Amino acid sequence: MTGIDFFDVDHTLTRRSSGGRFLATAMRRRVLPRRLLAVLPWYSLTYRLGLFRLRAYEKGFPYLRGIARTTLEQIARESFDQSLKGDLFPEAVDLLNGLRAGGRRVVLATSSLDIIVQPLAQYLHVDGLLATALEFEDGACTGRFLGMPMFRREKSERVLSFIAGLGVPARDCSFFSDSIYDLPLLEAVGTPVAVNPDFRLRRIARRRGWTIREMAAARPGRQPAGFRR
Repeated sequence: MTGIDFFDVDHTLTRRSSGGRFLATAMRRRVLPRRLLAVLPWYSLTYRLGLFRLRAYEKGFPYLRGIARTTLEQIARESFDQSLKGDLFPEAVDLLNGLRAGGRRVVLATSSLDIIVQPLAQYLHVDGLLATALEFEDGACTGRFLGMPMFRREKSERVLSFIAGLGVPARDCSFFSDSIYDLPLLEAVGTPVAVNPDFRLRRIARRRGWTIREMAAARPGRQPAGFRR
């Protein structure tokens, strides 16, 4: 059985945050209050600087409470079609396509919400998606997480449990990520790859001799091709 290649999403496959794109679309549709615009830059900055603390979000996202799942799915699709699709790094898509064409399995492993990145997973025809999940009751979001968010050690444990269930050794797997938050999983797989790494991950990758890949934004007129069958 061949190994599995795991990809983070935000800033690894996409130039911008999938969550930020989703929230912007939801605010434009007036499903969420525009006052959230004030907190997005701070969230993005603290995350990129390695200062983000999960405890601020342990109770989930109360502003999503009561919104129908179908509405959130529609917003996610619109966000992907209008924004996130154009944020894909063409080189990253080419890399993912090449791995699949070579017989490897590819799985997205992201702290982003599954409902947000599901359209991306479908577009890329990946073999699996491991992501943070929202809780729903009677078709409406409770605003709480279903289980723990896929963040730091939780992501590592979820991925390792996933591959163990398939009987695949971690040494036969790779993980592509930009973030220091993903260090536990990068250390656990056989082939860690730092993609557009933040400054702390870049320093560690250089010290340990890990592969570092720089992905450029799409050139004007070029669109990511998705998975080529």
